[in-house]
Amino acid sequence: MSIIHKALILVDARPLAWPGTGNASYLFGMLRELVRSQPDTHWLLAAHRGIHQEFAELLLQPNVEVRIDSSGLNRLGPFWLHWTLPRLINRLQPNLLWASLAALPWRYQKRCPAVPALTNFHDLNAYVAPRTMQRWNRWQHRFLDHQALVHSDAVVCLSKTTRSDIQRVFPDITPSKMHVVYPGCEIHGSESRAPRSIAHLKHFFLCVGTIEPRKNQITVLTAWLSAKAAQNELIPLVFVGRRGWGETSVYDRLHSGALQAEGVYFIEGASQAELSWCYSKCSMVILPSLHEGFGLPVIEAYSYGKPCILSDIPIFREVGSKSSFVSPLDANAWQATLTAKSRQIQSGKNRQPAFNSKTWSWKKKAAELGGILASVARPADKDLD
Repeated sequence: MSIIHKALILVDARPLAWPGTGNASYLFGMLRELVRSQPDTHWLLAAHRGIHQEFAELLLQPNVEVRIDSSGLNRLGPFWLHWTLPRLINRLQPNLLWASLAALPWRYQKRCPAVPALTNFHDLNAYVAPRTMQRWNRWQHRFLDHQALVHSDAVVCLSKTTRSDIQRVFPDITPSKMHVVYPGCEIHGSESRAPRSIAHLKHFFLCVGTIEPRKNQITVLTAWLSAKAAQNELIPLVFVGRRGWGETSVYDRLHSGALQAEGVYFIEGASQAELSWCYSKCSMVILPSLHEGFGLPVIEAYSYGKPCILSDIPIFREVGSKSSFVSPLDANAWQATLTAKSRQIQSGKNRQPAFNSKTWSWKKKAAELGGILASVARPADKDLD
């Protein structure tokens, strides 16, 4: 990893205000390793909301500083991004802006000409799967994504699928400035604690993700209930996640607990210790997403030796080749697959996928990202005050 000695890296830390999202997991995992490995670099985490306590260990590091401005209109993320952040950048003149949310201040290179920018793009949902997004968010990305790509000195994609989507939708973007850096996966070191409602389960399907249309939990829930009605030997189904947007009927059914008698459980806002227990005790992980930038639960499942049933979308073919695949919206196919896999699990024929922990370590992935940061950052010419 290249070291950026005595430099100031300003990070858009807005993902760290909310735990349990892919953006937050990626940024936290990378920052944790980079901060440790580059003690001579000063990391300034800027946001319009406070850092969630789940990421508090970052704040204990001597080379980390936090700037939160939630005053007035800054409570609105877009206002903070396009008005307050550029003023902060021009006042501090950092060596690099790390834009972690696929968004740069409007007309960035003209307003902040001295500071290079590295921008993360986790997906291109607004173009590839627009119906899975809230309308305001979809149009915000359609308005800003291209200019963010143009004004970035480097673009870090979460997968080859995302890079291909960008190249297809925006063919004018220079391919050489786009880099693929996968997330890491290390959750075994955390404490393991059983959620009370499912501590008694010996076998169960596990579905991890925010309850929202893009995650497509409704198809799996419908298929599981139909399969259960057809035969009583189906193993239980456990959802772990938090409420997103849309899909209120699915969330309300899960949250009410009314389906527990059928064998469907919901662990809302699971802690890292509870998530670790769920992965270690489940029999198989299910991800029925309509679209993903990566799909971290696939790698997390593999790290625990758990096989997966995945929706048949490009990113899952890229990172989850050892899995079983089902067409995302084919409820009949999901019903047949859940039934067959349940019988397989109960017969003790559940195969474990291979997993290389060194390849997927956060340390290795942060080293890859650190090299890109160093190549883009403006050289440090004086010590920080």
